Amino acid sequence: MAQEQGRKVMREEGGRVVVAIAGCTWLVALVAIVLTAGPAWAVSGAGFTTFDASRGGCLDGQHPNGVNCDNYAGKGTVHASGGPSGGNGLSDGTYYFTVLAPAYQNGGFIDDAAGNLSDTTAGGTTGDNGSGDPIDNRTFTVLDRQIVSYTGTHATGTSPNDRFIIGLAPFDDTDNPGGVYILAVCPVGAISPSRCKYDAFRVTGENPPPAPLPLAVAKDASTSFDRTFPWSIKKDVNPTLVKQIGGGAATFTYTVAASHDSGTDSNWQVAGTITITNPNPVSNGASNAFGVEVTDEINYSVGADLVPDPNAACVVDTTIDPNVTEKSSVDLPYACAYSAAPAASSETNHVHVSWVLPASSIETADFFIQGLTFDTPNLIDACLNVTDSFAGSLGAVCVGDPNPKTFTYQRTVPVPRFDCVFYDNAVTFTTHDTFATGSDSKRVTVCGPARTGALTMGFWQNQNGQGIISSGASTAGACNSATRLRRYPPFQDLSATASCSQAATYVDSVIKAANASGASMNAMLRAQMLATALDVYFSDPALGGNTIKAPAPIGGVAIDLTKICKIIDSTGGTAVCSGNFENVSSAFAGETSLSVSQMLTFAASQSNAGGSLWFANVKTRQQLAKDAFDAVNNEVAFAP
Repeated sequence: MAQEQGRKVMREEGGRVVVAIAGCTWLVALVAIVLTAGPAWAVSGAGFTTFDASRGGCLDGQHPNGVNCDNYAGKGTVHASGGPSGGNGLSDGTYYFTVLAPAYQNGGFIDDAAGNLSDTTAGGTTGDNGSGDPIDNRTFTVLDRQIVSYTGTHATGTSPNDRFIIGLAPFDDTDNPGGVYILAVCPVGAISPSRCKYDAFRVTGENPPPAPLPLAVAKDASTSFDRTFPWSIKKDVNPTLVKQIGGGAATFTYTVAASHDSGTDSNWQVAGTITITNPNPVSNGASNAFGVEVTDEINYSVGADLVPDPNAACVVDTTIDPNVTEKSSVDLPYACAYSAAPAASSETNHVHVSWVLPASSIETADFFIQGLTFDTPNLIDACLNVTDSFAGSLGAVCVGDPNPKTFTYQRTVPVPRFDCVFYDNAVTFTTHDTFATGSDSKRVTVCGPARTGALTMGFWQNQNGQGIISSGASTAGACNSATRLRRYPPFQDLSATASCSQAATYVDSVIKAANASGASMNAMLRAQMLATALDVYFSDPALGGNTIKAPAPIGGVAIDLTKICKIIDSTGGTAVCSGNFENVSSAFAGETSLSVSQMLTFAASQSNAGGSLWFANVKTRQQLAKDAFDAVNNEVAFAP
């Protein structure tokens, strides 16, 4: 506390204080204190004024428990007590007491502060002459809810409940016209009003009888809001397609990722209790409250003004009668709900009370709680469980985990001997609170070669293949299969009038001449393409009939030209790929897939009649085309 020219000045504390005092008459009922710093040690319970059992002086009647006396005959009859026997007394510690003028609870408890009537500094309020004493003379110790030690010079006594008590006098006169004083009991060293306990009293022998006191209002407030997290889940797999010859198995690696955004805020609420107190002493009921109306609202600052938040609506529960009787209080629950986000980051909760009775000099009271913020959300759907249709439960994921959180696992499936099989796999999440769900799925495909029923050039050279050709149908003496073969330039050296027997002989000679030596591969390419052309003709009921019993016409089967076996090994009786796979698209104008008939047509278009000049006799291109027809003939070519 600072002195300024011998007069008291108000101390500015580090906290912020909001005081609701409905009129400066004789009793200050409630003080609401909002501080930024917490106490060094918590003070619980309350301090009270009381009177000496032998001397008396309480004008409210003789209270055997030594509490609840508010009106005294003189200053010398007012004492401080540690609390009632077995009641809500002070917690253990060392304290000092100070008598204050009403409305100075914010800082008057400190010596030399304005409103302090117990110190030796004059000024600050009317009647404060500095006739008190130092704080050391007002210091005492409490143990087990009662005063156990006091070494000062104030009068002492015994309360009606047989407790040691200390007289408050000397203290200066209050400026309150109703003769009201405030007792402040604070732990030694206190600099914040939130660490003190307060009790109001009146010395009636020194002032005229008071008018009815106004009601007092106070409230508390707690904020809450929800933050809901929407989740998404994604599944990836590598690879998605496996093509291999000879069956076996394929292994796929799945990755599941669960992720969330920063959350969506909603359901902002402010809730608490409004307390209305009627401080008038119990008499004939003339000061019972009547016509009490209570309104509550949320405000925010616009410049120097407080304006209502348009998004907030407050409802006070008045099913409890707010018309509080003399010397009692009533608690009214209230709740404020927001239709949208608060208009400001810091807001004020304001309660306004009006009444008809008691007939006090003022008939309204207000209370403000400033600095309302929404800092800690209620987390909704902050966690979920992830379940996989193959792997089962993958575990829980929560906000705070890596985002996204991933799970990895593998799955091995059999590969069919021919054609393709697919496997679907789904992952699902379920949140813990709202049970929201989401899912993602992936399909993997495993393929053996296309089951075409095609036959190799070795078949068409042996007696079974030769027999099929020889026994084929003819038109006007010309073998139909020969006529079909002559559509392709490489086979136009076959006579247009060849019989089926001659056609068979032609096939045999072409296949026998097959080799890959030399500067070109015309002979080997010609033989493989010839076998493919015969497979197409004798698998199609519309052409030569399905003599080879293929599952479908081979000419319509699509072939993946990006994965053709480079070296085929049939020594075990079943063709397998003993070498690497190759992409033969460049031999077919860059096409990645063609039907077998389209392959024949394109390859034939690159040849002259008789096949002596083919793919410009570029051996590497010829080999790619040859490998493609060889794969078809051995049933080791894949569908796209």
